[in-house]
Amino acid sequence: MLSQIAFCVSGLLLTSFTAQASSVTLNLGQTAQNLTLAGLGANASGLGRYNVTLGTCTASGGSTTCILSGSFTGTASGFISGTYSLATTYVGTGTTPIQGVEQAAGSDLFAFSSIPSTATITLTLVSAIGTTVVPMVSGSQFASGAAFSFVYGTGAATCSGAAVSSCSVGSVGLVNGAVITGQPTGSASFIAGNNYYLSQLAVSGGWQSTLTYVNYSPQQVTCTTNFYADSGSPLSVPFSQGTISTRTDTLAPGGSVHDQTTASLTATVSQGWAQASCTGPVQASLLYRLYSAGVPVGEAGVNAETSPTTEFVTFAQTATGVAYANPSSTQSASITLEVYSTAGTQLGSEVITLGPLAHGAANLGPALGLASFTGFVKITSTIPILSLSLNAEAFPAFSSLPPGDLPANTALVP
Repeated sequence: MLSQIAFCVSGLLLTSFTAQASSVTLNLGQTAQNLTLAGLGANASGLGRYNVTLGTCTASGGSTTCILSGSFTGTASGFISGTYSLATTYVGTGTTPIQGVEQAAGSDLFAFSSIPSTATITLTLVSAIGTTVVPMVSGSQFASGAAFSFVYGTGAATCSGAAVSSCSVGSVGLVNGAVITGQPTGSASFIAGNNYYLSQLAVSGGWQSTLTYVNYSPQQVTCTTNFYADSGSPLSVPFSQGTISTRTDTLAPGGSVHDQTTASLTATVSQGWAQASCTGPVQASLLYRLYSAGVPVGEAGVNAETSPTTEFVTFAQTATGVAYANPSSTQSASITLEVYSTAGTQLGSEVITLGPLAHGAANLGPALGLASFTGFVKITSTIPILSLSLNAEAFPAFSSLPPGDLPANTALVP
């Protein structure tokens, strides 16, 4: 049973959010997709049960992602208005594994009762400050300070399937085979300002990655980290505590985490990126290390980015590696890579389409068909993304290049 009330539908919004100095509360406008509850009949206590489908669902790569989206308003700086997308991803392509239970007999309010540990729920906000990605649920638990609720308005829901005494959430939950569906409105709350993005990681194929968090504050901090594969699906990463796509680390005041993956170095390489949401500020980074015959021969530090952007510029030459990730759970990014000589002449370009939560990496020379060059790379995107560049001109010695992130709308060479 999850510890927080997740929903209230077809009734008054009873969930309250505790005000915190860094908390954000949003009003979520009517969704463009349906929220569907399929009744499973009463439990032993006489309370209705539901299979919960959070929006329109699409299966890909053995996983399913369901989307509820619309517009939002709020009062917190940077979150006055914009668009939102609530993305639920779970392993499998069949019926939703997410279930709810009626809160009290006769009530139209319900809470989540079962969410698989491999499922994630992520809120993506696009506003004046750019794209903000907020993990809401992972490892069967709400992130600290996170909550969301939805309510069907009068006449906003319809019923089908098995007959019910009235078309209401409470009645549907008591009848196996009854269904209620509609486009609700809602609210969401989360702690802002402590999101960290790691734009490149790799395991196996000679690689290991070491995740590092340092809590320099006098308060305990909990970080929830989600790992994503190139396809945007959850990436299972082997650590000492098991192979997981989401991990939760609780750091005491002054505490730290420095945990290397345990993948077989001879297995096929897996790469991707990671996003962490922490209840307080930390120093976040990742060590990207190459092994040969079991001996480390090269490594680079990947410092966490704290916000996506649309423009990047950094030194580059033929062997320079670039990685890029799309933190949006709903929008595809059109990314343009352009390389220039030391004289400022454009030598080549390529346009890459990167799907929601997807990731890619390439060495610039081979990617653009250039046998040899030295100069810089300009990376621009239609929506905010993440990017990292690695200097590899003396490979297997390699290193991260200085961050190339630029504010959106920075004037760049044509």
